[in-house]
Amino acid sequence: MVPRPRYLKKLLDFKDTDFVKVITGVRRCGKSTLLKLFAEDLVMQGASRDRIIAVNFESLLAEDLRKPAELHRFVQERIERAEEGEGPYYILIDEAQEIERWAQTVNSLRATFPVDIYVTGSNSRLFAGEDLTYLAGRYVEVRMYPLSLQEFFTFRGLFPGSNAYPGSDTYPTSPEAVFDDYLSQGSFPAVALATNPQVIQALTASLIDSVVMRDVVQRGRIDNEALFMRVAQFVFDTIGSEVSAHRIANTLKSAGHSITANTVDRYLKLMCDAFVLYRCQRYDIRGKERLRTNGKYYMVDTGLRNAFLGERPCDVGHVLENVVFMELLRRGFEVSVGKIDDAEIDFVAVDHTDRVYVQVCRTLADEKVERREFSPLLAVADAYPKYVLSMDRIDYSHEGVRHMNIVDFLMGASLG
Repeated sequence: MVPRPRYLKKLLDFKDTDFVKVITGVRRCGKSTLLKLFAEDLVMQGASRDRIIAVNFESLLAEDLRKPAELHRFVQERIERAEEGEGPYYILIDEAQEIERWAQTVNSLRATFPVDIYVTGSNSRLFAGEDLTYLAGRYVEVRMYPLSLQEFFTFRGLFPGSNAYPGSDTYPTSPEAVFDDYLSQGSFPAVALATNPQVIQALTASLIDSVVMRDVVQRGRIDNEALFMRVAQFVFDTIGSEVSAHRIANTLKSAGHSITANTVDRYLKLMCDAFVLYRCQRYDIRGKERLRTNGKYYMVDTGLRNAFLGERPCDVGHVLENVVFMELLRRGFEVSVGKIDDAEIDFVAVDHTDRVYVQVCRTLADEKVERREFSPLLAVADAYPKYVLSMDRIDYSHEGVRHMNIVDFLMGASLG
């Protein structure tokens, strides 16, 4: 198992507290492995293995435990069989949304036994409905994403400055070339661990089945699969562009499909619930308020998009926006599209009281492009950091607006 220290640290920070730790993220982003890594860390810290109670609801062996009374009985029996010792029992539940009345059940375990509870979920509907009131104020969410570029290097057995994949001279050697793999193949852990192109292709195809078809179509009880796929194709193809349910519905109607804006909106919400899509709302920088007008959508993974649509070489700018958006989320920012007068700033990223403005483009070599990217940032009067990220290695910083290479940013360079 390859470590994911960013997320493991978050679990350890809340270890042995009364909070239920809820790990959320798209299916196959590494949540199950994170629980295993955490269990191994517990053992290394001295916890007895029989005080670690793991339940994986992906397994048919856990089918009966979906019923609250059965899960209660299982935990009680495991505690009674365990050797006496100090400290809590650690309950690790994978895909907790499969439990009937999951939040009420988990809270009952928390209140009944001396336990420290960690659960994963692949759908944001974990946090919807009255059921969650049982955990109000008693849980902390750990949001997990597919691999950062830094993690992608680690999974491929590379490190910055290395000049070959171990045991192979057929793979790219420069950080930029590895970045091309990251963009085209994607950032899911299983894909990053593979090196055979045919295996990678099979893995990305299977991601469509498990992430899109299972978690959206089946769980969302979508009857018209073909129509849903049309909507998905449209929004995947327009990442980084303003879209609305009405616009998508009208476009599909003009192509001969019968669909309403309400249906499109439902499909978009289902994809967001499954962490396949993320909506980026608009923010009025001068008025300091979120706008209810059209936002943009970005995909959880560009490799998943390529598997769905095929690679689009002409769309590099929006793909670069997508990976920067996801990296800002990984770093804990709340991200919006900035509006200032008639101009737009790609991202306004806020973390508590900190803020940073970010523009993204492929290159600044053209003076018109440079003007287009820098002008909106220069119009912002506050003193928060302002950046333009591009693939250029030449430093274009000027007038207080800083320039940074995108690969350097994705490899961990700070915006501040």
